Amino acid sequence: MKKLTLIFGVYTLLLGILVGIIAALFLGLVHYSTDFLWTYLPNKFHFSWYYPIFIALIGSLFVGMIQLKLGNLPYSMHHNVAEVKETGRIEYRKRLLPTIFSAWIILTFGASVGPEAALIGIVGGTTTWIIDHLKLSMTHKEELVSLSIGAIISSIFFAPFSGLAEEIDTSNQEKKMPKNSKLLLSLIISFSALSSFLWFKSFLKVPASIFAIRLPDTNWSWWFILLFIPTIILGWLFSVYFQQLQVYISKAASYIKHKMIAALIGGLSIGLFGIISSFMLFSGEHQLIELTATVKDYSILFLLIIALLKPVLVAICLATGWNGGAIFPAIFTSTIMGYIVTFWMTGPVGFLIIVFVAASCTKIVGKPVLTASILLFIFPLQFFPFILLTAFIVNKNWLVAFKKPA
Repeated sequence: MKKLTLIFGVYTLLLGILVGIIAALFLGLVHYSTDFLWTYLPNKFHFSWYYPIFIALIGSLFVGMIQLKLGNLPYSMHHNVAEVKETGRIEYRKRLLPTIFSAWIILTFGASVGPEAALIGIVGGTTTWIIDHLKLSMTHKEELVSLSIGAIISSIFFAPFSGLAEEIDTSNQEKKMPKNSKLLLSLIISFSALSSFLWFKSFLKVPASIFAIRLPDTNWSWWFILLFIPTIILGWLFSVYFQQLQVYISKAASYIKHKMIAALIGGLSIGLFGIISSFMLFSGEHQLIELTATVKDYSILFLLIIALLKPVLVAICLATGWNGGAIFPAIFTSTIMGYIVTFWMTGPVGFLIIVFVAASCTKIVGKPVLTASILLFIFPLQFFPFILLTAFIVNKNWLVAFKKPA
């Protein structure tokens, strides 16, 4: 039994390293193709203001063909996680390569979605293919696939404890705490994945992401505690706005029966929003650094337009076949709206911005511990207790977290 545990631990460690490399390679591919399409070509040929529309409509043709020929790829993060829970694997036959291609096209051509959904499908499919060739029991194979999901979240969100957090959140829903060995393996695969991801990403010279964002002075001010609950409410309301847009726009888009037409509408929307500002495009992962570093250079009206309209574009993309994740855009827009909400105040408002983002993102992601683990390395460490407290307050089932299994 000890020998099997040791072997399984080695498999977990090696799998984590592989997960990090796969994530870095894919994001590196997206970075260079995006940079070529949206920076090099416009600067080289001095394209006019309509370039975003032109390039996004070209992308629409690819997205439409993907939808018609390959299906509704890449699948959402919730779909992939549900598949793992139901089958213990993520199918790779006739799906892995189409997922890679479709995600690359969607992210390269400016969709306002994140890469997390695609990467879970890519890593999960690759992991399933690998462990299908290992001499392991079905239970251990299922555990490795599940662990790889937490590892990819750890890598792309720079959150080494997110795999552990995913296990805790999941066990709460199932009313069953994971075993200590499972928690240990979650940490092993998360740290190994994050380490290899950061090393390979630096080797590829991919720019820093949101985990270097700047906030106003975050020194403590006791009177801000009076604004703690009101700020949580405001963050929660923004998350409702973010989510309900997806509901209503998805319902409206359901009347469009032809996938090519839907993709063209999505591409046209990307182009039009891109003319307003480049901050409307992409997931916001890298742009948030620029925006937070120079936020005082922008008017409140401009920031409000970005904060309110980017969620609209996210919803349009998701409803028209430009599939992807919503976590990165949620962090991006929540941070901007947090700036706006605290603009009228003087003093160390960074604390309230953090509370606002924690409240909003918890509602959108739906998992308090996972959300807190992601935000842990984005914002100053001294405010993590308030991030965690906010996450549990916002989560409607937070009391279940402290109940013992029956």
